[in-house]
Amino acid sequence: MAHAVNDPSLPKLVTVGSVNFDSIPRDKTATLEKILDFVRDASHQGCDLVVFPELALNAWGECEECSAEGRPCGWHLEQAELIPGPATEIVGSLARELDIHVIFGMEERDPYDAGTLYNSAVLIAPEGVVGAYRKIHLGIPLETDRFTPGDRVPVFETRLGAIGISICYDFYNNPELSRILALKGARILVNPTGSSDLPGKGPMITYTTLVRAQENLVYVVSSNRVGEQGGARWAGNSVIGGPAFPGFGKTLAEAGREEGMIVATLNFDQLAAWYDWLPWREWRLGAQRYATDIIAREFSEIADKAGR
Repeated sequence: MAHAVNDPSLPKLVTVGSVNFDSIPRDKTATLEKILDFVRDASHQGCDLVVFPELALNAWGECEECSAEGRPCGWHLEQAELIPGPATEIVGSLARELDIHVIFGMEERDPYDAGTLYNSAVLIAPEGVVGAYRKIHLGIPLETDRFTPGDRVPVFETRLGAIGISICYDFYNNPELSRILALKGARILVNPTGSSDLPGKGPMITYTTLVRAQENLVYVVSSNRVGEQGGARWAGNSVIGGPAFPGFGKTLAEAGREEGMIVATLNFDQLAAWYDWLPWREWRLGAQRYATDIIAREFSEIADKAGR
């Protein structure tokens, strides 16, 4: 049976690469070359989409200057870019040549205020820049010293289907964001993350990825950093997973702690089999619209009460 997730106009199979990535500290040019090399490798392995971590293009971690000033320091302001901008144009040119979609994290400069930066993830299709998501849930004060939160929850339409992006803390601790993206039509959720190597972090990335996938009946791609940078050691453990009807959340590919790429093919007819049995999106916007309204009202009342 046809559902939004296996719309006949969209490909039934989509091959995805997720990169355990180690950017080169404070060398954006060399880091961009590494991104391009992985994009070429992803194309060689038949990927339709390749995903990189949070702030993959940039140095990530603590910055004494940003912390001391409580705002972006001069170096971060100088190295951040507009979207579209020089880096996205270079990646876009290769994406067009190889007919591949690319998502990577970067520091984005506001086009109207040069002193405002966003922790963003940009989606580039073979046709060009599709759009960028600006992280909403920023870590305090590590990220709020440097970045301004985004104010939109976009879903991006591509010829691979609708893609929703949330970034790290957005994804792990704020499940309502994934639910909104799914209700808005996303069939792939992407989590570019910068998750440090704390006890149990690798399994946490896998488990949360599978939970977000199963509870929203979508495929999910988490891509994490590796190596050491900015006072942190990154956990890696990039993962691709989703429902595997008649079973539940399944890990389709999982990385370790070393730099490299994992690849998996997503089967949207298999995903749609879940919707034959549990068409939750139709219910939540139709027969169970009352539940959606109750939850929206509760959120609104909680926010209003906290604001008094």
